[in-house]
Amino acid sequence: MFSATETAGLEEMDGQSDERPIRLNGTTREMFELFLEHTFGRACTGQYTIEELSNFLHFCDMYQCSHTQKFVISCIQSTHYHFHPAQLINLAVQYNTSAIFPFAFKRLVDTPITQLTAQHRELLGNNVFMTLVYVQAALKEHHRIVAAEEPKILMHTSDCQDPVGCNEDWHAIWWNGMARFLLNGQNPQPYREAVKRFKDLQFGRVSRGCKELMFKIIREGVAFNHADQFVDEACNCLADKLIFKPSLEA
Repeated sequence: MFSATETAGLEEMDGQSDERPIRLNGTTREMFELFLEHTFGRACTGQYTIEELSNFLHFCDMYQCSHTQKFVISCIQSTHYHFHPAQLINLAVQYNTSAIFPFAFKRLVDTPITQLTAQHRELLGNNVFMTLVYVQAALKEHHRIVAAEEPKILMHTSDCQDPVGCNEDWHAIWWNGMARFLLNGQNPQPYREAVKRFKDLQFGRVSRGCKELMFKIIREGVAFNHADQFVDEACNCLADKLIFKPSLEA
């Protein structure tokens, strides 16, 4: 076909030579090279930057490359702690990739508002930022309730020789341990981390059996299941509102 074009004296076609490449409007050279690296198995020797991942997703969005999009999402999921959650949420909303949004939002919830810069707020957008403010306020209130109301020892185990002293020390250790970990003004601990630290404390007159029974109740996380469900619901509502285009990952 190309030979016929030459002999007929027609203008050289795009793709016939290096001087006449096929141009893909809206696609940069770097973006296309990333696609070629993945397609032909030349794996990246290091970690992709947030700019490269964004270019990847832009390419997938333009040309509906579902296989490559799944690869990009897997890269983000395996290295998401290298990026700020605001960056990941921006990618999820911009390219309608719902698989990124949940873990990015949950990381964002654990990020103090004071650590978010103006650039982070711009990446998040008003809807996400305002939801974050309300969610964190509700979680702080929930932390205060849990910290102030320790789970009660309703039935003492057979090895408990001093039920009254056991109750008193359990209350005191909860307030000076779990409550302090949860409400620490400078470094408040997430519930599960607070439980780990709490378990290493000295429990005074609390019997071994009563301690094991109470930690079984604590590990079930009944009180904090409500908080987890609340975050999940807020996350799902935002995703439904902001990620509205059909996603290639489905």
